[in-house]
Amino acid sequence: MALEIRGGVRAAALPGDTPLQRQAARLLGDLRERDADPQYIQEQARQLEADGLDSALVTVYSAWPDPWLVAGWALAASQQLRLTVAHRPGVVQPTAAARALATLDKLSGGRAAVHLVIGSSDADVQRDGDFLSKEQRYERAREYLEIFTRTLQHSEPFDYQGRFYRVTDSSSGVRPVQQPRPPVSIGGASPQAKALAAQFADIYAGSYASPEQAATVVQELQLLAREHDRQLRFWRHFKVILGTDDAHAQQRASHLLEQAGVQLQQRSARQLDTSPQVARDRERAAPETLQTQSLEHWARKDLQDNFAQWLVGSVATVAERLLAFYRAGIDIIQIEAALEDEQDLRLRRQLVSELRRLSNDE
Repeated sequence: MALEIRGGVRAAALPGDTPLQRQAARLLGDLRERDADPQYIQEQARQLEADGLDSALVTVYSAWPDPWLVAGWALAASQQLRLTVAHRPGVVQPTAAARALATLDKLSGGRAAVHLVIGSSDADVQRDGDFLSKEQRYERAREYLEIFTRTLQHSEPFDYQGRFYRVTDSSSGVRPVQQPRPPVSIGGASPQAKALAAQFADIYAGSYASPEQAATVVQELQLLAREHDRQLRFWRHFKVILGTDDAHAQQRASHLLEQAGVQLQQRSARQLDTSPQVARDRERAAPETLQTQSLEHWARKDLQDNFAQWLVGSVATVAERLLAFYRAGIDIIQIEAALEDEQDLRLRRQLVSELRRLSNDE
């Protein structure tokens, strides 16, 4: 299987007045505020393409710029880069979302895909008017995907009657370039997420703590997908801190963690409370724990948990660790790295080149 190397396109630069501050901000929970910078979006797309990455993800959050429009702006600035748009079922009707994806795919010459975010944070989806429970959101997502995929794959008008959706004489006049439709990815570790991915998705996105766990999940999901005469690809997002050697990378990581701690102290209670990551962790906590711990505690916990997940090392060290996941069946590797100065860019280019070389030798 060919390795796909993925990056990300943000709507605007991270907060900070210096490269160090912006680098350290990657360790912290996201802020609710995020602008849309047209030049920054297009520069990222061109940089990803020039550095040899295949695709990029545009993320979603209730208060952030519209990911469909950000992806369209990035696609217009690139020639080969593929864009995956994170999308929440329930925010818009499935027929409208399918037409948006088909339009984006048509305008980009077949370079669009969609990633469905179903679980998410209760507090954040409620900001967009979605008050269903997480279990109900998964129930609705099945109907959503039935309509969404049918709209993309067929031109004949159809009717649909379900618990959550009803459409009459529905069809899309614009057809996507990619057939039978642009790729759909779904993430989540719950049984509901896995069942949806097996039935509807082309790609399953997971966290996979180790290559061994990844191999187990790949086998599990492929068995589920075969029940629907389907086969999946697999994607994992990796955060990396690179250095010229392992010692240099560890030194950089320690420095960034220290700077992130300083920035965390400067954030207001509102900024902490509306962070997507902090909201997610607090929603998953036991009620008695939630009542006894401050916002600052949760923000610091998020920082420590986030930092523990980053891969730290030289290009060679990190490449070998990523390749272990590739051998386990993860063929889409997303790399998130600090990219605030020329050294950052040079190290990521080296990592992409090394991953290409090693995967081609497999």
